[in-house]
Amino acid sequence: MSGMTAGTVFYFNDMISIRPYQISSRTLNITEGSGQAAEAPEWVLYGMDKDETISSETSPRSKLIHVLEGELHMLIGEQPCPLTAGAAVIVQAGTWHEFAAESSCKFLQISI
Repeated sequence: MSGMTAGTVFYFNDMISIRPYQISSRTLNITEGSGQAAEAPEWVLYGMDKDETISSETSPRSKLIHVLEGELHMLIGEQPCPLTAGAAVIVQAGTWHEFAAESSCKFLQISI
């Protein structure tokens, strides 16, 4: 399970690195106990260096974005959403959204 086992403590922050001038991502395999993989949430960790961006996109599934460290600015629809460590936001399916790292940051995205 991508470095995670049942009953063992793990830290998301330690599972992704920030690389200079890049965006890193790591998909976590958390399907244990779910009936079908297609219905299971998709968990992805991201590490973004300062000033990196992910251009505007939509998704067929809603997403929960949780910032682990740093500062991430999102535009959801037309609403700006500045997020700092510990903050989270839900992006509804089919909604245009984009990401910009105001400082180097790490975040977890769960497609639900």
